[in-house]
Amino acid sequence: MKKRKCLNAPVILNKMTGFLFVSYIRNKTPWNLICYVLLVIYSLLLFVNPAYGLEVSSSNYSLSAVAFLSGGGALSSVHYNAVWTAAGESAGSPATLTGTQFSSQVGQLFLLVTTKPMLWVVTNLQAKTDVLGLIIPERIWQKDNDPYFYWQVDVVPPDKAEGFSFSLDTLPQLEINTTEPNYQFPPNSITSGKHIFYVLPYTRARGWDEKSLLSFEIWVDVQAPVVSSMQPTPASLTSNNHIPISCTLTDAHSGIDKLYTTLTLNNQAVLFDYDVEKQLLGYKPVTPLSEGDNTLLLKAVDAVGNFVVKGWNFIVDTQSPSGSILINAGQETTHSAYVSINIEAQDATSGIKNIYLSNDGVFDTELNKPYSYSPLIPNWLLRDADTNGAKAVYAKFEDFAGNFSQAYQAEINLDLLAPNTRIISGPPTVTEETEATFMYEASKAPCLFSYKLDNADWSNWQSEYKVHFGTLDIGNHYFYVKSGFDLNGDSKITIDEEDPTPAQWVWTIKPQGYFEKLRERILFWRR
Repeated sequence: MKKRKCLNAPVILNKMTGFLFVSYIRNKTPWNLICYVLLVIYSLLLFVNPAYGLEVSSSNYSLSAVAFLSGGGALSSVHYNAVWTAAGESAGSPATLTGTQFSSQVGQLFLLVTTKPMLWVVTNLQAKTDVLGLIIPERIWQKDNDPYFYWQVDVVPPDKAEGFSFSLDTLPQLEINTTEPNYQFPPNSITSGKHIFYVLPYTRARGWDEKSLLSFEIWVDVQAPVVSSMQPTPASLTSNNHIPISCTLTDAHSGIDKLYTTLTLNNQAVLFDYDVEKQLLGYKPVTPLSEGDNTLLLKAVDAVGNFVVKGWNFIVDTQSPSGSILINAGQETTHSAYVSINIEAQDATSGIKNIYLSNDGVFDTELNKPYSYSPLIPNWLLRDADTNGAKAVYAKFEDFAGNFSQAYQAEINLDLLAPNTRIISGPPTVTEETEATFMYEASKAPCLFSYKLDNADWSNWQSEYKVHFGTLDIGNHYFYVKSGFDLNGDSKITIDEEDPTPAQWVWTIKPQGYFEKLRERILFWRR
């Protein structure tokens, strides 16, 4: 039959090796007492390390191990539980062993435990939002950036810890920052990001106890998400009423919470997609967008509740402009190939941006030459300007969204009164001469003439019907001349009184000896 025993024995603990040695004398015979005394002396010499007495005397341990009974019978193995309580700074202290053993066993009890205890001056470093606030978990994003840190002092007695050095993100600087086992950060003093808070105790016996260094990793996020690269761009115009809507949505720390993020289009909530890797929020309209102004409102929320509200609008214009044109305010006949084009155009949403004119209605190269919107475009040159007859002009209008109108047409009859100009004589097409003389005439008299050479400006109007140029450069040259007839007798030539199609002469000046070399080549090939 087994029964429960309560055993009292000295306990020898060594911090360096972690061995616990217990001796128990069951039969107090002289021999056993001598062995016990020798055993205690041997244990003290081998296992006890006085340098760690402070640590030993300041902790509680619950140890379980296998014990061996010997003497007076067969060797048996039983389990005992040992609870050791500190009693001063001595390495050896009384202990209580409780367990189950065979009652018939007698002799000495030897218990060897190879568990190395952790001996700390401070433990249990934690954080709260404030002294009476909520607990802040470690390594979890949260919004508190002025936390209250606190820790437990395990050294016995507590005043053996004379103070503490703490720091954020760097190891403590070995100077006492506080004598209390807590610290409250100033308001809003920790920036967003991952931080580590360190605490290092200073003890009376050993100074800075680096083995008791504690750390707490706190993740702070007080920054709202950032919205950028909105599409369509704010206040923009588009002719696409199914244009995709998107923006770049980033959060540097805890990440976007899609569940609480909302997007509304014209006050209606819409379902959007969010690509975490690309950090791109997108929405494709399933029905045509409203003509005119459209408003987007995005509330972006991150995982800890920081949020930003971003609104922008854009204009949808899918309707083409409309309008009409007149030539010379609707006159039936013109005596000049230069006419004025009267414009009337409307666009209900974005307005008229450009006007395009054409003499043939094809609108190919003409689209590269837009006119800014104006109700009047003067000095438009009609087609076949030197030939009388019916002439047409075509116009298209473009709005600011890029929509084009249909082509509008107007006609007028051309009955020319302005003269035609003809060059009578000039230099050969190819010549070595660096001088040139031109003679010209007009279909009407009396006329005035104006000319220009290459890229020079037009000359003043004059009655001379010839001009001479000297010392010209080698290369190609271009000569232009036009005549003008003073129809209204004001001694001035206006654009509608001049020849709309100036006469032109083109020739090339070669270096001296050019023709001689040319003749030699011809003779060579004839041989």
